[in-house]
Amino acid sequence: MVENYSTMGESWKNLTLGREAFNLMLSLPDTFPGEYDTPADKADLLGQMLDRIIETEAPRFCISVREEMQRLNPSDSENEHSLAMLHDYINPAISMEDFCKCHRRHLKFDPVERTEEYEKLIPYVESEISKELKDHPRGMGFCFAYWSAKRAAFARRGIDWKSPAFMNPGVMFD
Repeated sequence: MVENYSTMGESWKNLTLGREAFNLMLSLPDTFPGEYDTPADKADLLGQMLDRIIETEAPRFCISVREEMQRLNPSDSENEHSLAMLHDYINPAISMEDFCKCHRRHLKFDPVERTEEYEKLIPYVESEISKELKDHPRGMGFCFAYWSAKRAAFARRGIDWKSPAFMNPGVMFD
């Protein structure tokens, strides 16, 4: 998961791995001597997994993980804050502008990214993009090739996705 997260364009692989790991963790007891001695230790392991996932790409999944973390360690205020942010992120009653202001996000994003449909499709779209751009250099300008491929992949699925460059005119991306 660390390598996927550290390699530009490969973090999507952690969504599938994370789901598998979470299902496995749910089947285990709250304590497992020698591995995690307290429920809070188990919550920390789940948190380490989330550290390698872009949570806004799978907010509903990450909410379920964070709710389990909250059950295991109810005094974790950082998790509580992250959980509230994710609930706000998927709440259609909260505008993107209000979300960004409340959670100090400086770049606007396409509101379609907040939908359940986007969340379900993102692993497939990212897999497709990864294959399409496998030989493309990951240096300066890669984001534009990536966004173009992502827009096309979503368009083939009937979704009009807008890139960060489109959503944030005047911001320079490399």
